[in-house]
Amino acid sequence: MSWPIPTFPEIEYPKPISLRVWIPTLCTLALGTAGAVLMIWPHGKPTNTLLFWATLVGAPLVACALTFGFKLDQWEDEQTDAEEVEKERHRLKGLWRDWSRRRLCVVDAVAYPAATKEVGKFADPKADLPSWKDRTAEFELGKNRPATFRCTRLLHHVAMHFAEALRTRREVTITLMLDEASLEHVESWTRRATYIFGRTIPGVTFHIDPQPASSGAQWITDLVDRVDPATRIVVAAQFWADGKKTHEFSEGAAAFLIEPDAPQAGAIFRPMASTPDALQTGLTQIKDYQVSPERPMLAWFTRCEEGESTAIRSSVTQDPKDSAAERLLDKPLGLPGPASGWIALAIAMEAMRGAGPQLVVWREPTADSLHLCTILPLPQKETTV
Repeated sequence: MSWPIPTFPEIEYPKPISLRVWIPTLCTLALGTAGAVLMIWPHGKPTNTLLFWATLVGAPLVACALTFGFKLDQWEDEQTDAEEVEKERHRLKGLWRDWSRRRLCVVDAVAYPAATKEVGKFADPKADLPSWKDRTAEFELGKNRPATFRCTRLLHHVAMHFAEALRTRREVTITLMLDEASLEHVESWTRRATYIFGRTIPGVTFHIDPQPASSGAQWITDLVDRVDPATRIVVAAQFWADGKKTHEFSEGAAAFLIEPDAPQAGAIFRPMASTPDALQTGLTQIKDYQVSPERPMLAWFTRCEEGESTAIRSSVTQDPKDSAAERLLDKPLGLPGPASGWIALAIAMEAMRGAGPQLVVWREPTADSLHLCTILPLPQKETTV
């Protein structure tokens, strides 16, 4: 479903007072009042007195002033009411905009897709990427090795990647977003993460928080809605279970370093879960409240139907002649799995450094709803001369 943002009807301002209408009306009223004065003036009473002329001139003026004053007062009341409604609407829209733009500040992100190591190529629509559509790719960091070995290699790479940024921290929370097979060995993952990070970055206390990878969108929503001052590493992974001959998804992983209120960082905004019948409403809300006046220049898709990606791409485009580009990640990465949404987020953030807003869209296994997540990619890396 889309966000519960109310529909605001059009504000009806009162029509301006038209002099073209009111001048003839007031003239008619003045003449009618003057005629009434002449009719009720007592017969035989002199008409060359100051009282007669004051009544003949003053009565029409008073009648016109009272009539026009009443109308002007009514118009001003309606105008004031409309202005107050508009101010309140701006206030409510601002609150909804702030609510929808709550975000996770991502200082760094790294993707480990099984199909390719060249994540930067995803920024180029003409890049020569491998084709794994409808196939599964194996994790290169531990090819033909047990899942425990692949787990160890992944955690070691992540720890080394973020080591420099974490050396000055005292406590760090590591959230492990794991597929179902890995969650069955969550104690092993926890022990290995604690050992590897503690050995690689001594002096830092690490707290392990295991979560199912398929609940990533809800986890992001919960985190942006609470005050969480912790420095956090998110490691999302999908590995094949040992001994299985057939596989339902390509292996892969992604990792994020999240720092609250970091000054130089990318961002993962509040995601939206949308059913197909509410998709257009959801996209309109994202454009109006989350990324306005900018629009996502690139849309990334995994586990989406072709019709859905086409509809989304058209909806995020302001000019029908200027269609937004898209990346269909299932072709270069292979069959998506529980952590594919996280992998798509990391690829978009890393490959599009310094670019404008991006829209990442994915569907969890066995789910009907689409997750729509706007991100701001990581800033450009500083170069030393």
